[in-house]
Amino acid sequence: MRKIFIHNPFFRICAPLVFGVLVYLLILLVNNNLSDIGKIFNNGELYVCIGLSYLSLETLRLTIVLLSKRIEGVVYQRKIVLQTSISVLITIAVVAAGVASYFYWIAGFTVGMAELQLFLWIYGFTALLYNMLYFSNDYLFRENTIKVEQETRLREKLEADFVAFKNDINPDLLYESLETLIQTIHHNLEGAEEQIDFLAGIYRYQLMHRHQELVNLKEELHTLDLLLKLLNHQHNHHIQLYKDVANTTDFHLIPGSLLVSVDTIVRNTLIGAKNPLTLRLYTEEDGYLVLQHKMNDRLITHQNSLQAFAHLQRAYLFFSDRPFVQVKADQENYIKFPLVNVNEEKSISQEA
Repeated sequence: MRKIFIHNPFFRICAPLVFGVLVYLLILLVNNNLSDIGKIFNNGELYVCIGLSYLSLETLRLTIVLLSKRIEGVVYQRKIVLQTSISVLITIAVVAAGVASYFYWIAGFTVGMAELQLFLWIYGFTALLYNMLYFSNDYLFRENTIKVEQETRLREKLEADFVAFKNDINPDLLYESLETLIQTIHHNLEGAEEQIDFLAGIYRYQLMHRHQELVNLKEELHTLDLLLKLLNHQHNHHIQLYKDVANTTDFHLIPGSLLVSVDTIVRNTLIGAKNPLTLRLYTEEDGYLVLQHKMNDRLITHQNSLQAFAHLQRAYLFFSDRPFVQVKADQENYIKFPLVNVNEEKSISQEA
C-alpha cells in the first residue's frame, strides 16, 4: 500500500486523539456557554469522543482500503463520488451505533435525537473532509509519480545520448583518412607517416577518454590540432584555426567536443582555394568557449556528422546546467561550449 498520510502510524495514533478533544469542546460550545465549560467538563465524555474519533477514522481508512481494490478500474471522477458517498454513510452508521451503545449500556438511558444528530453531523463532515484530504494527497502522489517517471525517462535518454557520443569512433573520418593515406604513401612517405601519427593520436585520445565525463581543455586543443593537420591533408591546407584561449589548464569540457564540432563543420562546408575555412576559437567572460566560422553550406548535408553533433548537444544537457548554444547570424555560425572550472568546484565542496 502506498504511503499516503492515512496509513502513517503517527497520524493514526495522534489525529484521533486531537480530533476527539476538539469534538468534545465543540459539543460543549454548541450546548452551553463558553463560561460554563469549566464547570461541566467531564473526563468520561471526553474519552467517549476520543474513542468515537478512533472508531470513525479507522473505519474510514478500512473502507478506503477495501474500496480501492474493488473500484480500481473505475474512472477517477466516479471513484471520488462512490468512495466519498459510501465512506460517509458507513461512518455515520458506525458512529450512530457507537453513540447509541454508549448511552444505552454505559449512561443507562436512550440517546436523544438532537444529541445523536449533532454527533452524526460532526462525524459525517469529518468523513467528507477525510476523503477530500485523501484524494488531494492521492492526486499529488499521482502527479509527482508521473513527473518522476518523465524525469527518469529523460535522464535515461540523456545518459544514453551521452554514452553514445563518448563511444562514437567516427568511422567516416577513419575511412577517408585511410583513402588519403593510400594516395599519399606512393609519392610522399614522410607525409604518410605524419598522417598515421595524426590519426593514431586522435583515436588514442578518444579511446583513453571514452569513460571520462570531463577532459582538460589543453588536451582537447592539442588533439584538435592533430585533427586539423589530418583534415588539411584532405583539403590542401585550406583550413585555418586562430585561437585566443587563456587558462587552458583550469577549464574542462566533454571529451571530443571540439573534434566532433570541427568535423561537422568541415563535412558540411564548401572548402577551396578561393573560399578557405577559417575557424576562430576564443573564450567569453560568461564561461563559454566559442567556435566561430563563416557559413558556406554544402548542398547535401552529411547526416552522420549532424547526428554526432546532436548527440553532443544532448550530452551537455545531461552534464551541465548551462546550455550548449549554437547561433547562426549574419552568415556566421557560433558554437558555444559551457566550460567547467574543476578547481572552483573542488574548493566550494571543501568549504561546504
